[in-house]
This record gives sequence, C-alpha cells and structure tokens, in this order.
Amino acid sequence: MDRAATQPDRPAPRPAVEGLALPDLVDGLIDHGWRGLRFPGELEGRFQRDVAPERMRQLLVNSALVAVAYNLMLVSDWLMVPDQFDLALRLRLLVYTPLMFAAIFVLTRIDLPRVREGVAATSGIVASLISAWLCVASTDELAPAYLVSLTSILTFCSGVARMRFGPALVMDVVVVGCCAVSAWFMRDRAPVALMVPVMLTVTSTAVFTLYGCYTMEKDMRRNWLMRLRERLLLDELESANAHLEHVSRSDLLTGVANRRHVDDFLSQVWERARVDGTEVSVMMIDVDHFKAYNDMYGHPEGDACLQDVAATLKRRLRRPSDLVGRFGGEEFIAVLTDTPLATAQAAAERIRKGIEGMNRLHSGSSTHAIVTVSIGVACMRPAAPHATPAQLISAADEALYQAKQTGRNRVFAFATAD
Repeated sequence: MDRAATQPDRPAPRPAVEGLALPDLVDGLIDHGWRGLRFPGELEGRFQRDVAPERMRQLLVNSALVAVAYNLMLVSDWLMVPDQFDLALRLRLLVYTPLMFAAIFVLTRIDLPRVREGVAATSGIVASLISAWLCVASTDELAPAYLVSLTSILTFCSGVARMRFGPALVMDVVVVGCCAVSAWFMRDRAPVALMVPVMLTVTSTAVFTLYGCYTMEKDMRRNWLMRLRERLLLDELESANAHLEHVSRSDLLTGVANRRHVDDFLSQVWERARVDGTEVSVMMIDVDHFKAYNDMYGHPEGDACLQDVAATLKRRLRRPSDLVGRFGGEEFIAVLTDTPLATAQAAAERIRKGIEGMNRLHSGSSTHAIVTVSIGVACMRPAAPHATPAQLISAADEALYQAKQTGRNRVFAFATAD
C-alpha cells in the first residue's frame, strides 16, 4: 500500500560561511591554515564572541595585578634614580594607578575586542613612557642603565597579559622608539658601550615577545578551531541521532506516529494517568471501503488519500498532549490524555465531519460517494482494577466494529466500567 511512500524530512542544512558550510570551512582552515591572524567572514565574529568572557576576566585580573606590580618598581626607582624618587611617586601612584582603575572601569562597561586590546596596549605604553621619563630626567649615573627596565614591561604584556599580536606590535614599536629617544637625550652622559647593549636588549626583547605573541595567538586560534570542529561534529551527530529517532517513530507515508511510537506513548500516558487518577481515551479510525478505493484509483492515489486523512486528523486533534498514529493499513489511532468519554466522542465526531468535508470522490464505496471514516471510541481509568492498555485498544476496536456494522461514516463509543 505504501509503494509511493514519501521521503522523511532531512536534517537541517549546516550553516554556511562565505559560500562554504561551516564544518567544511573549519576543516579547511585547520588543514591548510589561513593568512594573518583573522578568520574569514563571520567566523572571526564568532571567535571573538566565544573568547570574550575569558579574555575579559584575564584582562581585569591583569589590570589589578599590574597596578600593584608597577608600583613595586618604586624600589628600583629609589635605587637607580634616587634624585627623581618624588616624581616617581607622583607618576606611579597619582597618574598610572588611577589610569589602571579607569581602565578596569572601561573594560567592565565596553565589551569590544578593539577596546579591550587597546586598553592593554595603552597601559603598556604609558608605563614605558613613565619609566623612560624618569631615566631621562635623572642625573644619576645609573639612570641610563635603568632603561633596561622597559624589558619587564614588554615581558609582562606578552607573557602575563597575553596581548594580541596587533596591539603588541604597536606597543613594542612605541617602546623601542621611546628607548631610542631616551638614549639620544642621554648620549652626553652615557657611554656608547652601555647604551648599545641596553638598546639591543630592549629591541631583542621586543622582537622575541612579538614572536611569542604571534605564535601564541596563532595556536590559540587553532585550538579554538579544533574545539569548534568538535562541537560541530557533536551537533551533527546529535542531529543525525534525532533524525533517526524521528524516522524510527514516524510513519514514512503519512508523517504521523508509527505503531511502535503509539505503543510507547500509550504506556507512558497510562502510567501517568494511573498515578493521577485521570482517564485515557483511544479512537480507532478506519477509512471506509479503502480496498475498493485502491482498486479503482490505484495505489498512488490511495497513498495520497491516506496522507490527506492523516493531515485532517492532526488538524482536528489540536492538543499537544494528544497523539495521532497509523495503526496499520488504512487504520489510524488517536490517544487522548486526561479525556473523558464524552469529550473524546465529540472530538471523534469533529474528525468524522472533517474527513467528510474533504469531499474526496469515492465511486467504489457501497455506502457513500465520498471518502468517509468509521470511528470507535473507548475510555478507561488506568487506576481501575484489571485495566490495561491492551483492554482499552480492544474496546476501541470493538467500538469501531460496531460503527462499521451500523452503516459506517459514524462514531460509536464504548463506556467501560471503572
């Protein structure tokens, strides 16, 4: 009868990015890499959204940490540039520390990648300018050598704050330039033998830390891609399993529940109703003279008729808790939860009229000129002694038999004793 069974719904298509399905794009980036430190299209936005919470927590902790650590350099200031110690106190405690608290405030209010990384780079630049200014302003003989303290700022920003490569590049260029300008101003009181190693140390630290920032960000992005691919694979597996579960519980021709699903559903409903003391009703619905319909119009038209009947059943039984299923051949079943017999009988009458209202021609019928259905209704209270789902279905089947025997295209209901 189901020779022209329709195909089941396919899983939803995978999201696409720049013309490629997202899993394919991710696989391509992992296998072949990508240029620079940005992902193509919307993938970059997804990456930024995913890493934003952790990055924000990291920057907030680092901002508080650097506000303390940078002030500890006052000990070095007192040893290396003692003539500028008062200035160091004012710059570090009254300028830089308030700026760091302002940075924390900005980070908690503006959640944008450029703002986050810009705040981190700006804090490093300001810290470097303060240290360089103290060295230039000091007349102490150790002041030129103190320029090497800039390396600690570079190291902290790359290793602890884990700055992104772009902002780190801007900051490092500024820091190296600041060191070079400071060395120029101190050229008359600092030997070349001292300033060249200092410049080389600061410059090499900038280069090494920049390389570290680049490789760290590249690895971070690759690891994120690996995690994203794993999530996508799990999503696809879950979707496939859900699709298989749906197929295993659905009738392929009509789209309603199959016999297996109906049996499982009725068992679950029965147990709940037994505990709650409510009633369960069942309808058995049979298309009248369907064999004659198939013989006259052919199996494809017969399948279309069954599909129309199933669609009408689903429209007429609108409660989410009710289930419509195909019981076999041209026979359907409906399970109605917490429904007394009178309500189920009224619903069955709506269904009968709905099928009649399709006005589908049935010249082979010996009782009516259009497609009709006979419906048997039965109701039981699962908490009643000796009541079982099998007895309920049997009672509904017997009611269906009576509906057929009394002329078809009618509803017959059995009231069962509790």
